[in-house]
Amino acid sequence: MATFDQFLIPAVKLDTAQGTIANLDGSGLRFEWTITRDNTPNPDQAEVAIYNLAPVLAGEIAEAWITAWPELSGYRVTFGIGWQRIAKTVIVGDVWDLIPDERTPTDRILRLKIGDGNTANRDSVFTATYKAITVVAAVELIATLQAAAPGTPNGGGLGLGFPESSRALVSEAAKSTAMKKIDIAGAYNARELMDEFMDTLGLEWRVTNEQFIALRGGVINRPGPIVKPSTGLIAYTTRNDKGIDFTALADPEIEPGIQVQVLDDDDRPFGAVVYRVDRVTFSGNTDGESTMAVSASKGGGV
Repeated sequence: MATFDQFLIPAVKLDTAQGTIANLDGSGLRFEWTITRDNTPNPDQAEVAIYNLAPVLAGEIAEAWITAWPELSGYRVTFGIGWQRIAKTVIVGDVWDLIPDERTPTDRILRLKIGDGNTANRDSVFTATYKAITVVAAVELIATLQAAAPGTPNGGGLGLGFPESSRALVSEAAKSTAMKKIDIAGAYNARELMDEFMDTLGLEWRVTNEQFIALRGGVINRPGPIVKPSTGLIAYTTRNDKGIDFTALADPEIEPGIQVQVLDDDDRPFGAVVYRVDRVTFSGNTDGESTMAVSASKGGGV
């Protein structure tokens, strides 16, 4: 996370099939946003408002969304936030509701509601025949194979990316299970089959930005950031359950399952030494405010 020792300007970028709409330095279109992510299988959600976008472009986006909506892929967008002209991706998803021309006395607003993508694939039918494959290979197959038409051989997976951090955690967990090699033959609900394998490995999983994220005890298999006043901490409250709620300047690196330290500027912890992020809500606007509200539990570790 950056050190906030100077006034920083929020940076925002929305990538659509009709092009990129951005305000990286405060001089472009006004954006407002709320993004909620939690450590459950529920889809991440975002609402983004863009003020006074050119009516022709707003109309093109609305028309493309209407055309794409009935299809499996939906209308895909990528939304990112950050500081000082650098916007990092926070959510990749499908627009599930769109208002192309909301009016106020002074403004025309394009409003989009976004949910994380590929949700339809999660209940696809995984049809496959594999003999004596490792459980790691089986998890990767289910995660990465694209959805397929009914009856199509060896298809119907979740259609997700499989990052190295997830691969490493699944591989490590497989070393301690008796389920070394397995057979797959038949048709299965992709989500339920993944639940079964991950439960056997003592792991959980969720989807973030179309990536398969493996977790142990709700924790992601990679290091997390440190939050303190000099890096944007605004306020905090420790809870009776040893967890913590805090507000800080927005950091796109904060996501559910990440471990975070909340310290003072002398590196003394507020409460527990480490917390696991359970929920984060980003909100802000390009007129100058970009913050996050984080709820985290004590401890964690993989």
